[in-house]
Amino acid sequence: MTTLAHHVSVSARFARSANLERDVTSVDPLDGYIVTARAVDVVDRLVTRATSSASGGAWSITGPYGSGKSSLALLIDGAFGEDGKVRSKALDLIGAAAPDLRTKILNTHKLHGTTRSGFCLAVATASREPISHTVLRALRSAVIRRFGRIPLPAEFKASQALTDALADEASDDPRRTGPSPAALLAVARCLAESAPLLIVIDEFGKNLEAVTSSADSDPYLLQQLAEAGQGDGAPIFTLTLQHLSFEDYFTTAGNLEHREWAKVQGRFEDVPFADSPAETRALIATVFDVDDALHKQIDTWAEGMAKAMGKLGLEDLSTRDAVANCFPLHPLAAAALPELCSRYGQNERTLFSFLAGNDASAVPAVLARQELMDTDPLPAIGLSEVYDYFIEGEIAGSPGVNGSRWREIATCLRDAHGLSAQEWTLAKSIAILNLVGASGTIRASKTLLGQVAKRPAATLRKLEQRGLITYRAFADEYRIWRGSDLDVRSLVEGAAVTLAKLPLIEVLSRFDPPTPVIAARHSAEHDTLRVFARCYATTSEVVKPLSPFSEVDGQLLLLVDSESHCPTIAETGLSKPIVAALPTAIAALDTTALGRSPWGVSARAKGRRLVSA
Repeated sequence: MTTLAHHVSVSARFARSANLERDVTSVDPLDGYIVTARAVDVVDRLVTRATSSASGGAWSITGPYGSGKSSLALLIDGAFGEDGKVRSKALDLIGAAAPDLRTKILNTHKLHGTTRSGFCLAVATASREPISHTVLRALRSAVIRRFGRIPLPAEFKASQALTDALADEASDDPRRTGPSPAALLAVARCLAESAPLLIVIDEFGKNLEAVTSSADSDPYLLQQLAEAGQGDGAPIFTLTLQHLSFEDYFTTAGNLEHREWAKVQGRFEDVPFADSPAETRALIATVFDVDDALHKQIDTWAEGMAKAMGKLGLEDLSTRDAVANCFPLHPLAAAALPELCSRYGQNERTLFSFLAGNDASAVPAVLARQELMDTDPLPAIGLSEVYDYFIEGEIAGSPGVNGSRWREIATCLRDAHGLSAQEWTLAKSIAILNLVGASGTIRASKTLLGQVAKRPAATLRKLEQRGLITYRAFADEYRIWRGSDLDVRSLVEGAAVTLAKLPLIEVLSRFDPPTPVIAARHSAEHDTLRVFARCYATTSEVVKPLSPFSEVDGQLLLLVDSESHCPTIAETGLSKPIVAALPTAIAALDTTALGRSPWGVSARAKGRRLVSA
């Protein structure tokens, strides 16, 4: 039996994740790396600073889990390292994405005299340890890469400071608190005298977590390093890569500590690092190697799919090349994966785990099971296979505010039994589409589901009859969970528009009719219950007095406009009502002099009287 695995394989570089300290001297981790717009931006910031000033700079690269920050660090290390295969590979990758940037990097090396030797590169991957320990490890690596060993003081004047710092770190003496910031700064400045020093700390969030839990961690070393390369300082460039900004790691800390770290953050230029869905989809093309035997079939398949994607409004998948680059993924799977990995997983890390992992529901295993027949249409991995990996395999989990939706969909389909193969395919596809978007182009519409299965109408009706899916006509979308065909949001918006056209007095009278109020003090002092009705009024209307036979003793008019005068009272020869202007609250009424009249107002209380709290 011939399967897709006989013709499609996963590139070797995706078999493991990048590790900064382990991979700095190897070309393999850069093989197939795609330099995205975000990566170009970071490298360009570094190069611009290195060519425009004799001093250095500091950047904080912030991006979500699995967004490729470690690979970016390897690219930067290669581009600014010594001349050789790694630098050539890094520059070629950068040049393919931004030719001018490659030229700027080469000019930077010429400017600083590092064409052959490269920058002094101090790289480290942090763990839950004091910042000084991580920086020491990075500086030690820079010295060894520069000299091949820890040199004698005659060769490197900060050699003794480095040796003392290493001894302090290794010491078990509780009186020794680890390497001193002064010693580390001395080593950094000494390195920067021979060539610009580039300090790159990956997983820096681990250091920040250690700072929050240990009083021994020095939060100011980072600030001192940043300041050493700014202004008239030495050419020291510091990059930290972490998942959150500095301040976000200290949200539960005291106000003083939070403010201090805000100051440290101020020394760094914060650079967000997250690729767009289109850039993430471009990475898929780098994962698979397809042999020549399938190219003709892929081109034919991609041409038809591209037209269908164009009709669905998926513009970046509407060309034959774009669809062909997605193979062996169906273009709908390629469209849904970036959002799915971002919302429920760890971005590119989760994406590549699905595309190249060893799980039974990951792409390599699916390729090995997917039979390839000459007479059949070319098979592709679709939304139902994505469901098998993400939900049935519970690879990505169900975090955050979207967890309830995830659990609802997973539970509903796990309880379903006796579905046909096409019913399962459609149900799982609808589930994935529900998770990545409730509106817009990528949704479980009738038109889109026509690309998932042939003539799906009958199958969709069966799923509806089973109560497994619900069709929402207002959105042209199928939902896995039971729902109403009532567009509540539109009804609320329509009601708001309607109410905005009504007079305020009508809205208040309809939704908050005023209740009678008791003249409590008068009733208590005179043992006579006095009750006053209340109603809304405007200053422009003519108010009719109460009937002489009314059950209440008087009436309070609550004015709903901004005029300060009272409304006109119809002439009856009787006293006028007491008026309270909104929004003033009625706290008490002096009713001592009130006599019995249809208005509840004696001759002495006559007139248009405003009562306030």
